[in-house]
Amino acid sequence: MTDYKLHTYATAWSLREYPSKEAEWSWDRKFDAIREAGFTGIMSPPREELSGGGNLDYWAMGSLGVGDDYAAYFEAVKALGATHATIQPCDVDTPLGDAVDAIIGIVAAAKKADVPVTIECHRDTFTETPEKMWALYDGFRAKTGELMPVCFDHSHFVVVRHYAAPYWDKLNERPDVLKDCPRFHMRPCNGHHCQIPATFDGEKRTPEYELWSDYAKSLMQFIKVEGTVIDIHMVPELGNAAPAYGLSCFPDVWEDAKIIGADLRRWWDE
Repeated sequence: MTDYKLHTYATAWSLREYPSKEAEWSWDRKFDAIREAGFTGIMSPPREELSGGGNLDYWAMGSLGVGDDYAAYFEAVKALGATHATIQPCDVDTPLGDAVDAIIGIVAAAKKADVPVTIECHRDTFTETPEKMWALYDGFRAKTGELMPVCFDHSHFVVVRHYAAPYWDKLNERPDVLKDCPRFHMRPCNGHHCQIPATFDGEKRTPEYELWSDYAKSLMQFIKVEGTVIDIHMVPELGNAAPAYGLSCFPDVWEDAKIIGADLRRWWDE
């Protein structure tokens, strides 16, 4: 039996301007809070402050498209100690052929810098819809003979297509791609909002979160049966501010992120 392992991360976005813009925590306090919450690492765009993260694993994020300096990005995150980078690729209106060529260049630059990379499905990028994600994946494979490394943030597919629960069957449209995926952004969502509150009050789960949890548990079961990757990395990607995906009526975003992280680890062990 394959010994799959789950690694959970906090996103720096959950702690951006937290608890307020005027009283934002220091980076040292953020790092301590992430460790205390049981996360093994932090996900963030490259920032010099991340070099003070101590024993937290660094998962880098970035946006790269046609004509960008791929080498400079990967050299920067490598210098900060990144063990992986996820890229939101190209503009939504980039021609398919240009997008494929861009991904080939991004993957090559990542390999040269010795920073493993995945390509994320994300709103307002080339990969914002399932159809374009599969076109990019298949185009990359046709041109290189290799599998495009993927990071799934299924919340974008759910809201772009206004999917209704249950979500899993719709999101497992391409199991051939999903089975090789090592990285996942696990943002609770529904068909109208790509971020929903996990709790009412920092404790009691919302009904919408419970529906989303069925998807998360199904994904984990799929990975353990079909997955080809041993180390699985997940981040409860809840945004606090700049940009604020949450609404003013949401509970404390960081408290919800901690709860989701704990739930992910608990569901994985069940």
